[in-house]
Amino acid sequence: MLQTFAATTSPTTVAPRVAALRAAFDRAGVDGFVVPRADIHMGEFVAPRDERLAWLTSFTGSAGFAVVLRKAAALFIDGRYTLQARAQSDTDVFDLRAIPTDTLGAYLVETAPKGAVIGFDPRLHGKAEMDRLTAKLEGREITLKRVDNLVDAVWHDQPAAPKGAVTPHPARYAGAEHSDKRAQIG
Repeated sequence: MLQTFAATTSPTTVAPRVAALRAAFDRAGVDGFVVPRADIHMGEFVAPRDERLAWLTSFTGSAGFAVVLRKAAALFIDGRYTLQARAQSDTDVFDLRAIPTDTLGAYLVETAPKGAVIGFDPRLHGKAEMDRLTAKLEGREITLKRVDNLVDAVWHDQPAAPKGAVTPHPARYAGAEHSDKRAQIG
């Protein structure tokens, strides 16, 4: 799956989609939600179904993440995407933040209200990443909560998951036989 550069999003969709996401907060018991550009495999290339960040923010770069709170939202991008994010997203909705200078933890400490509960889909974040964020928020009365993906709940025309055949790679590419890897995991 390769990145394409055809325009598939529009800044005009951002505000209503963020409003729909915020409407899902009460059902999930959260005051915010983190949206990475990731899939459950933590790969660089994601299927159209997993383009949650692009769907929500209209930003189609290959890296970044967003956080939406009840009264604020930020899109975190690295320097490669400064101009692209400004052109593609709605900067009246999303405050653009520079990675690595700006961090999610610092943003939440600065912006989230006392007692806020921030939701995240645990399938899309690594344990070490969430442990670091939890440590940053410790003592700040901001907590993290594992929830079902709220973007999926409001993205009504989300593409279907890919259903291609699974093909084991030869050991020369994979580093070991798939049967050996499965035995080691077991």
